[in-house]
Amino acid sequence: MIYDIIGTIYKPSGVFLTDGDGIEYNEMVASEGYHINTLAPLDEKLNEFIVVPTTPSRVFAGRDDTICLKFNSRDEWLAQGYETIEEDITL
Repeated sequence: MIYDIIGTIYKPSGVFLTDGDGIEYNEMVASEGYHINTLAPLDEKLNEFIVVPTTPSRVFAGRDDTICLKFNSRDEWLAQGYETIEEDITL
């Protein structure tokens, strides 16, 4: 399965803040969930995680067949078995 890990999506809150140099910027807030994009074919066990955003934050190279998935957490995504974590990384 080809997948794109987005993780947490941040969106502007509409509140403007000012940094130490006096430059205004939009406050960003985290959207709920842990987000992954993929392409067909999709394993049936992932059907329950499909979401259809009206304006996706990211898609595969402008493709309109990107499937957006939303999990409650990264742990829920990892529990699906598509991504593994190397606990002992030696540099």
